[in-house]
Amino acid sequence: MPSIKKNKIRSAPDATAPSRRSAAEKRQQKPGRRKSDPPYVSILPGSWKLNGGIVLLCIVATALLYAGDLHLGFFRVDDLNYSPLHLLSYALDYAVGGLNGYAFHLSNNLWAGVVGGFVYLVALAITQERRTAMVAALLFVVHPVHVEAIAWISSRKDLVAAAFVLPCVLAYLKYRQRGAIAWYIASLLLFLFALVGKLSVAAFPAVLVILDLVLEKRSLRQSIIDKIPFLVLAALVALAVQHAQPSTGLQFDLAMHAKAFVQSWWLLTGLGNYVIYRVPPMPRDTLSQLVGLGILVSLFVVPLLLRKRYPVATVSIYWILFTYLPTQVLPFSYPVTDRYLLLPSVGAVILIAWLLIKAADQLPRWKAATATTLVVAVNFIWLTQTLGYLSEWRDPRSVWFAATRKSGDVHLYYELGWEYREKAASFGMHRRNAPLPPEEARRYASVVWKEDPRLPQLLTELAGNQHGGPVEKEFKEYLLAKAGENFDEAVTRKGAHIMPDLFLSRGVCFLDKGDMQSAKKEFLAGVDEASELPYSEGQQESLIACHYNLAVAEQGLGHSKEALSWIRLAEEEQDKLGKTVLPGITPARQKLESITTSFR
Repeated sequence: MPSIKKNKIRSAPDATAPSRRSAAEKRQQKPGRRKSDPPYVSILPGSWKLNGGIVLLCIVATALLYAGDLHLGFFRVDDLNYSPLHLLSYALDYAVGGLNGYAFHLSNNLWAGVVGGFVYLVALAITQERRTAMVAALLFVVHPVHVEAIAWISSRKDLVAAAFVLPCVLAYLKYRQRGAIAWYIASLLLFLFALVGKLSVAAFPAVLVILDLVLEKRSLRQSIIDKIPFLVLAALVALAVQHAQPSTGLQFDLAMHAKAFVQSWWLLTGLGNYVIYRVPPMPRDTLSQLVGLGILVSLFVVPLLLRKRYPVATVSIYWILFTYLPTQVLPFSYPVTDRYLLLPSVGAVILIAWLLIKAADQLPRWKAATATTLVVAVNFIWLTQTLGYLSEWRDPRSVWFAATRKSGDVHLYYELGWEYREKAASFGMHRRNAPLPPEEARRYASVVWKEDPRLPQLLTELAGNQHGGPVEKEFKEYLLAKAGENFDEAVTRKGAHIMPDLFLSRGVCFLDKGDMQSAKKEFLAGVDEASELPYSEGQQESLIACHYNLAVAEQGLGHSKEALSWIRLAEEEQDKLGKTVLPGITPARQKLESITTSFR
């Protein structure tokens, strides 16, 4: 007797009542979905309590790792970018703590911790594996490439932009899952906040396209259509930045940028040489341009070969490429800089975490032990690098001291010379700056004169607040000599850099030594150098400072008439500029006029 295949019996619909879906079903059903489609799966596997707890751990771990930076104070150098949202964050810090460096550094640490938490959530959404996401977040927290962006208050713009663009990804993925326009609008708003945090996220819509193509298998045409509003926002903010931010006058160079890409990829491995300024790659000949073009094309084309077999790796690689790309297209003076790698490092840690877990999976019997060993080893190496670099930022001689041992860039020697000069101005009887607090002065002297036999006597004088002591005078002269050495080294390394401030600083150093003739020579050189600057506002600011200090030098030489001419010129230029560069010009001019009149 042949077997009879029983069919599943379905109950017939009620003929007297129309077939209806519940309101909840209607809300959950994405446009174009069929009833037979599987139910939605959360983009973030696991409970919100577990995921929230891991995010909180990322914030706490980051705050603890960078706790030593809370006493660093303010850093003199600013990274010029038009980014209003990060400026608003400074205003909030000031409203809470005033001009207290502790509050600003604490805010930086918290921003970084929040970004670390979002890295975990984004990694979880992309990989759907908690192990990989946790490893990625841990790697992100200890990555040495982040030290600059966190320890340097001015680099907060990178943290702010990342803190908004990462939840933008989550909102976008939620929109793609649910089809709810509210999530799409949320992703647009978050992207806008990221843009006004820093324009370097402008190419991020390309990352969303990659997510569509590789993970969702969406068509390119459909994917591009809903990226148009993102591109419009990026274009509008770019126009605003272009009008508000001075041009550097740099030109796009394929060979230089290909080398910058390769250097930056090495830094993302956590094994690089981390320093605040590197000698930028120089423009090359035509053949090098062609080679550079080939390298850049390969970087963007080769990952496509991985998209079917290794989608997570493909998304991670393109994340790195597209988030790093704007720093190369925009005319930044230094194409290879740690802070530019904060957002690309998100893709890097996801990729590395995925590779570590995949490698461990090749040994089923020892999978847990292998994964643990690999993760611990990488974290140990990176943490060692991070702590070592952080110690350089905490050096009383400034971060520039160690930097000059790691890079030959001209700005490092200039900044170290400036630090020595300004510290010297806080010692001795005739001080240009206020004296350092006794404990800070002793700590600084103990580091600078660590091997000098005069240190005990100097510490005794400082402890007794004897600013007229002979050893303190010698220490001041030593600091001015070190300032001069570093300024001289900067001049030899200047090359094509336009640096009126270098000559201005050398001149002030000569003023502090009492050498008015040499100071005058440097200020005149600064005037010539300022005329080469590509943007007028910076040119005028440099000219005002040089002309004012020429007045000081001429007065020191006993040339009151010439001094009065220079200071009047500086005052006229400042009035014409419409902003205060030197607040004491007018009182100084009035005083000089009264002195000149009294000698007639």
